[in-house]
Amino acid sequence: MKKLLALSLSLVLLLAAGCQSTPEEGIVKGKSSDALIEKAQTTPGQGTLAQRVNAPAHYDAAFSNESGTLTVTVDAAVTVPDAEAVPIIRVKPANITQAQTDVLMDQLVQGELYDFDMPRTKAEIADQIVEVKRQIAQGPSPEEANTRYSTEDGELTWEEYMQDVYLPMLQEQYDAAPETAERQLATGKLTDDGSGLKLAGGANTTAELGWESLVVYDSENMDIPTSAQYVRAAAEGFIFSYNTAEQFSQTMDYDGVDIEDLAPVSVTEAEARAMCDAVVKALDIPNMTLYAAAKKYGGGKEAPRCCWELQYTRNIGGVPVAYTGYSVGLPDLPAGASAAEAVYIAPWDYEKLNFYVNDGGIVGMNWQSPCQLTDTVTEDAALMDFADVADIFQKMFTVKYDGQDMDVTVSAIRLSYMRVSEQDKSYTGLLVPVWDFYGSQTWTLGDGEPYTFYDPDMSLLTINAVDGTVVDRSLGY
Repeated sequence: MKKLLALSLSLVLLLAAGCQSTPEEGIVKGKSSDALIEKAQTTPGQGTLAQRVNAPAHYDAAFSNESGTLTVTVDAAVTVPDAEAVPIIRVKPANITQAQTDVLMDQLVQGELYDFDMPRTKAEIADQIVEVKRQIAQGPSPEEANTRYSTEDGELTWEEYMQDVYLPMLQEQYDAAPETAERQLATGKLTDDGSGLKLAGGANTTAELGWESLVVYDSENMDIPTSAQYVRAAAEGFIFSYNTAEQFSQTMDYDGVDIEDLAPVSVTEAEARAMCDAVVKALDIPNMTLYAAAKKYGGGKEAPRCCWELQYTRNIGGVPVAYTGYSVGLPDLPAGASAAEAVYIAPWDYEKLNFYVNDGGIVGMNWQSPCQLTDTVTEDAALMDFADVADIFQKMFTVKYDGQDMDVTVSAIRLSYMRVSEQDKSYTGLLVPVWDFYGSQTWTLGDGEPYTFYDPDMSLLTINAVDGTVVDRSLGY
């Protein structure tokens, strides 16, 4: 199956640690979701969430680690959702339905798409054979010269592999290929490949639209995450990677490019939202609302561009699920440990629904790991007092980043939902209220110049608002 170009996000520096409860206890392998639920079911308190947690409008603090290499300044607005209750909800992975696939085909795709699996003709393979022979005659690059290929006949050099394996393989493909191949229009129907994976969509390139593609993966076994991606790459349209304005000038790919010189988009945020809201409404995703919208910059080294990125997440009774740039991976186990010894081992990524809009309309969409809300575990969770959370933050921040030589400025603190994995269960989770601390990290590079990293979608520290445990977003618990 061909791999298709998908929207990518900016690479980030992750200083991840394990789950932590107190500085003295250090890293904890897992947490009891039963104990969390039991604690959440105690008396929740009266009034709005802000009143119940005694959260200030602004929080200031300054502290450092014992050696003084890590300094933290907190000058942050504290955001608490305007809500009366914060239930804990159980969720599980969801499928992308045929009806939703039809919506994506009808409302996003502008031109005609053709099936991905069109057979190559003899002429196309012959062109590739000529190119491979040219490469062999030219010789390997320095990197290729050091490459070795493992085969049934032993280890081969680049030249041996290209001459003895790759060329014969292409010749076999040439002999079996048709003289001509008729492109088939993509039907947009989810088709099972026999392994539990359903695929729909197609691609095409035209002078007007450039490269346009929609691909929908609907997986039954979670080996390939359920997702849908749409891209449209007209000359002024598609953006390959995304950076905030603050990060743009510090990104090596854009060295020497002034962000002020980029052509701005004339479409307004309200207009962009109206386009995307219409698609989200048609997709009929319960509780899915706009979380944030911002102008983002990217497009590659040669032609950086600007567009709107709109992030959508679930919102339960006024409490949103925080959008995060983190992806969930497998836990790091101690040396000699087996995967079975991990409390949580399922790399179930967070649900994300992003749209990218410029003057050409919706030029990109990325929907991954859709979920469904199954039942309410607790009607209204009891939450810790903010002063206790702030105390945990100051203690645990130096634990998480111990050994780092950097200055940190925390500029935003928000209460919202996060999906956390349930103990000893694969692919079920709980939407739990958490506190996220956002800000920038500044290091001094080898040349003495400071480097500041800031990503508004990457929480520096996440604390469970019910029991005060530290949550590792890169692990999902």
